[in-house]
Order: sequence, then C-alpha cells, then structure tokens
Amino acid sequence: MRGIWMLALGVSLAGCGLGSGGGDDEPSTAPPSSGLASRPANPGCIAPDTVGSTDIRWTAAFPQLPSLSGLVGLHQAPGDSSVFYAVRTSGLVQRFANQANASALTTVLNLSARVLDSGESGLLGFAFHPQYASNGQVYVYYTGGSPLTSYLSRIVRRGDGSLNAADEEILLQLRQPYSNHNGGQLAFGPDGFLYLALGDGGSGGDPDGNGQNTNVLLGKILRIDISHADADRGLPYAIPTDNPFAGGGGKPEIYAWGLRNPWRFSFDRVSGDLWAADVGQNEYEEINKIERGGNYGWNTMEGLHCYGGGSCNQTGLKLPVFEYNHSEGCSVTGGYVYRGSALPALQGRYLFTDYCSAKVWLLQPEPNNSYTAQMLTALSGNPSSIAEDNAGELYALSLSGSAGENIYQLTPGTSTPGSVAEHLSATGCVSASAPAQAVDAAVPYAINSPFWSDGADKERYAAIPDGSHISVQADGDMVFPVGSVLMKHFRLAGQLIETRLFMRHADGWRGYSYEWRADQSDADLLSGSKDKLIGGQSWHFPSGSECLQCHTAAAGFVLGPEAGQLNRSLLYARSGITANQLDTWQHIGWFSSTLTSTARALHYADPSDSTATLTARARSYLHSNCSHCHRPASAPVAMDLRHSTSFAATSTCNALPQTGDLGIADARLIAPGAVARSLLHNRLSRRDAYAMPPLASALADTAGASLIADWINSLTGCN
Repeated sequence: MRGIWMLALGVSLAGCGLGSGGGDDEPSTAPPSSGLASRPANPGCIAPDTVGSTDIRWTAAFPQLPSLSGLVGLHQAPGDSSVFYAVRTSGLVQRFANQANASALTTVLNLSARVLDSGESGLLGFAFHPQYASNGQVYVYYTGGSPLTSYLSRIVRRGDGSLNAADEEILLQLRQPYSNHNGGQLAFGPDGFLYLALGDGGSGGDPDGNGQNTNVLLGKILRIDISHADADRGLPYAIPTDNPFAGGGGKPEIYAWGLRNPWRFSFDRVSGDLWAADVGQNEYEEINKIERGGNYGWNTMEGLHCYGGGSCNQTGLKLPVFEYNHSEGCSVTGGYVYRGSALPALQGRYLFTDYCSAKVWLLQPEPNNSYTAQMLTALSGNPSSIAEDNAGELYALSLSGSAGENIYQLTPGTSTPGSVAEHLSATGCVSASAPAQAVDAAVPYAINSPFWSDGADKERYAAIPDGSHISVQADGDMVFPVGSVLMKHFRLAGQLIETRLFMRHADGWRGYSYEWRADQSDADLLSGSKDKLIGGQSWHFPSGSECLQCHTAAAGFVLGPEAGQLNRSLLYARSGITANQLDTWQHIGWFSSTLTSTARALHYADPSDSTATLTARARSYLHSNCSHCHRPASAPVAMDLRHSTSFAATSTCNALPQTGDLGIADARLIAPGAVARSLLHNRLSRRDAYAMPPLASALADTAGASLIADWINSLTGCN
C-alpha cells in the first residue's frame, strides 16, 4: 500500500577530444608492422580523480523564506530566471525572488478550494507552456472532489499578469479508485507535446491490473497535443499521430504503460531522453528510460524481479536501467540528468534520491548501455522532489521543514582534490618548457574521417595509465580505462589557438579547453565557453557541458579512436616508421585482447578520397559528423547515421521531418535524387538555429555538404 511517501508522511569530444607529432626522432627496433618499439611509460599524462562525495554538498538555497509545507515543485518560467514558483500540495503556487536573501512569498495561483490535500493527493503537477512569455499558459494537475478525481487543466494569464482559478479550463478528468498512486508529473517534451504521469490508481499490487490494461489511463505516461483539439473524438486536445494507440487498440493518449506510480520524470535537455522513477511495491525501486510504446512491466514485474505468483511472461517488456532494494530506501524520487555548470564532474549523469532514506545517487552510463550507481552525500529530511532551474542546476525539495529548510541546492563543496591544471604546460601531457610538443606517453594518432572543425588543422594524441588497457567492442568502439587522456591541438593559419583535453576520471568523462596565448608560450584553462575573433574568423571554445553534448553515452563517449577510424597508416616521428595504427596499438600492448578479424576489417573512407565510392565517403562523413547524436538511445529524433547501419534502416529515406520542414515543400529527411527536398543536407549547409551539428561551429563545411548533395542526388531509392 506504499505510494510516494508511505508512512514517512507521519514520521542524483566531437569537437572536444587527436595526427602526427610528438617525441624525438631516434632509432627504433620496432618491427615493420608497428610504428613504436614498445609501450611508452606514462608518468604524468593521467586524468586526476577530481570528484568524490566530499566535493558536493546540499546548501539551504533560500534560508530566509517562510516554511513551504507540502512543497512538491519548483519552477522557473521559460526565459525568466529572476524568480521561482513554488508548487504546494495545498493548491498554492507562490512566487519568490531568485536571490539568496529572498524572504517573501507572493501567491500567484490559489486552487485550494478545489484540491484535496491529503496523503498522496493534492496539487501534484505544474508546467509552464514553452511559449509562456507570449501566450501566458500554465498547466496544472491535481486531485479533488468526491468521488476523488484527478484533473488536468489549463489556466491563461490575465492581462494584469495574474493567474486566476476562475479561468480554469479542464482538459482531462479521471476518476481515482483509491486515494494513493496519483502520479502527477507534468512536463513539455522536446517535441512540444505535454506529458503526464499517472499511477495505477492505488491499493497495493494493482488488483485491477490497470498497469497492463491499455484501455485505461491509470499506470501510464500520457502524451497529448494541447495546441489543437480533436473534434472527431470530442477532445479539447489532439492526439499525436505516432502515439502507440492513435489508430486504435488502446487509449490514444497513452505514450507508455506498465507503471506503478511514476513519481517524477524529466527530459534530458541535451539528448531529449525521458527518465522516470517508478515507486515499487514491497521490495524494489526502479529507474526507467521511457520510450514511446514501451511496457515497463508492472504488475508482472517489480524492478527486475517477477511480482506475485503469475506466469511472469516478460515478452515485450522494457526492464529498468537501474533498481535498488529496500535496504537502501523505500520510495524512489526521480530527478534529472545534470546539465549545469557549477559541478562539471556530474555533467551528463542522472541524479535521483529516495524519500525514506534521503540517499542521493548518480547513474554512470557504461558503453554497453548499462548503468552503475555512485552514492553521493545524503540529504536531511524527506526529499519529495528534485527540481531544475533554467541554467540546469538542481535543487532538492522537502515536504516539511521549518523556515528556510524546504529548498536545498546542489553546490560545490570546499574540497577539490586533484584539480585539473590551470596551464597546459602543467598537465603532464606536453613538455613543460615547450607546451606545443606532446610527451612520449601521448601517442599520436590520425583518423580516416575527421569531424568538421571550421577548417582548423588538428593534431591528436592519446595516453592511458601504465598497466591499463583499452577494450575494443564488436562494432569497433573503444572503451578507454579510467585515467585516460585524449588531447587535440587546433591550429588556424599555422597558429595554435586551442588545445582540448578529454579525460576519463573515476566518475566519468569530461572535457577541458585551453586557450593559447598570442605569443604561443602556453595555453590557459577556460572556466566555460568562449567566442573569439581569430584572423577574421569566429572561433568557439566549448564548455565542459558542451563537450558532452557530442561525446554521448550512447556513442561510448570516445568518438575519434575507433577501429574503423584508426585503421590506416601513420608516420611516427619518434621512430621514423610508417605503420598501421591498429597494428601499432596492438604491438605496444594497449589492447586488452587480440583484435578480432571483424574489428580489424572495419575501415571508414576518407571523405576527400576520390578513389573511394561516393556512398562510402558519404556514410563515413555522416558517421563522424552526425552519428554521435543520431543513433539509438541518443537524440530524440529517430535517425541512425552510424556507418554500420544499412541505409534502409537509418530512418531517413523518404522519412517525414519530425521537428519542422524549414519551409521546404514536400520535405523529407532524405529524398532520394532530390537534394533540394532533403532536410539532412539543408541543415548541414546552414549555420543558424537550425544548423547541424548544432553547436561549436560558425562556418558551414561546404566540401562536406557538397559530398552529401552528390550522394543524395545519386540515390534512386531506399535500398
């Protein structure tokens, strides 16, 4: 009979990552198949272990605010970070200034006369419309009335700027069979649709089987189009055409099902992934990555385990990415993928907590799409929700607490062991006296199909700790050990402008940008992103969070060094030998095992190599420039541009655009033989808000766009 709070109511380097160079010219005894005689020792080019549980803390964010009992939500309006809006189960939405000394609350919406604030009922969800500044729309979800009913409503801001309960427009109402498991999260997705999480209706064990019954809305995540109405169905909202049951077979509002009580979901603001925490029954709590049409198992499964005495048929079920048992807590509270800047070590990792134990965990993605958990410092009290501000920083909310004790912000601690060097010359990866020269431990490498970087020349290096090894996956991706460093120098007109380090710390990968001084004597670590005019060209230095927008978990974080990219010859300056890079890395013992024939046969074409086929060149280009995001479990748009994916399976050929047609008549992602109708080429060719890749580039790759245009025009079909 446990819900969100239980009895405790009474008692979380594309463009940042290495060619030739490095080392002194000296005789070598390396065999002809290797560019180096032996593995170089690595005394210093190693990623420092910068983050541990002592490095973060939860700080009372607004210590002078009055008590906010029943606090379950904290929001900022789109484009306005000057104030916060606190959502309380009593039906109040109250505003206060985003200032540490804020002391006053202003009620902006009062639904208390309509809300039943008892147990797991009350005002549970609130969302600003993405265009709130212009249309004034907010959406609320609450339970009230007799018999108990859940309501999803819209309220439009009045001309005087106020929100008034008298203006409520009910969009959806749903009878609740029991008082618990009401779900309640509301959020707009990156597709512009409104999502709502609903519990199974309550009464432990889901005796009515609502979770698996697609003819009821309970135990589901819904998705609706609030910008239109559906006259045929008599609905004040429309049904997205790709909802699983839009054409019948179940309730058309359903996006995913098989959930017990999803208590807080969120969208990763970079990848668009939908994360949901589902409160368990008696033994296990779970975290899910929600996909359209996914069945998440309740009440056949509780976490990864069979529930009850049924047959436990798991066919077609989506199992959680993580679970924990009740020795760690008893009621999971979902959070967010961290995308702020105050704690770069947490970048790209999902953070969540538990209402009962107040423990906070981070999920670390692994290259095989599994996750491991790292526990951070616990909170005090009972965290009801995690909140995210417009900058991506995170807050923990408490249902109860005296003045100033309801909102805690995740902040850096006072300890910063093993910090990254402020100057490139001190990193251990370059000569201290000549920072343009890599140390011997940093092995040079080159790739077949480079990422476009606004015409800059690049030199690439890799270093791994002594005694460690790289494992090569079946698809050629490489898993680098903790402590690894990838270094890349950028030059324009022969001058060094930037060096990027991509490091695997004990808690994950992070990127760092060093800006070269005008006299070329050294490069200095930047604290965030920066734009600079260099020789008449605008150059963008990415922040650490921007690095991880390309170096995604789905792509294994490391992008350039993969078997198909490294399968080429390189002149090693230290030995004077030209040799295949895979052979060299194998010879010096960098690989954990002998390369398989499958991995050894992988080879990506150089897009500028006119002797390679047009298709090979184009697919290699798309792999290196686009596939880090456009692959399964990454970008929200269903496109798979990996080199290994057949063209017919890329979900691009004659596919309708999913995020707008940019004014192109009869647009398709790729229209065979018709580049003018192909959005993929259009986005590659521009550098505005619709450009792809979407960041860290001010100049379009005209040669690359021309290659893709020739390839699209050569296509005669989808096979």
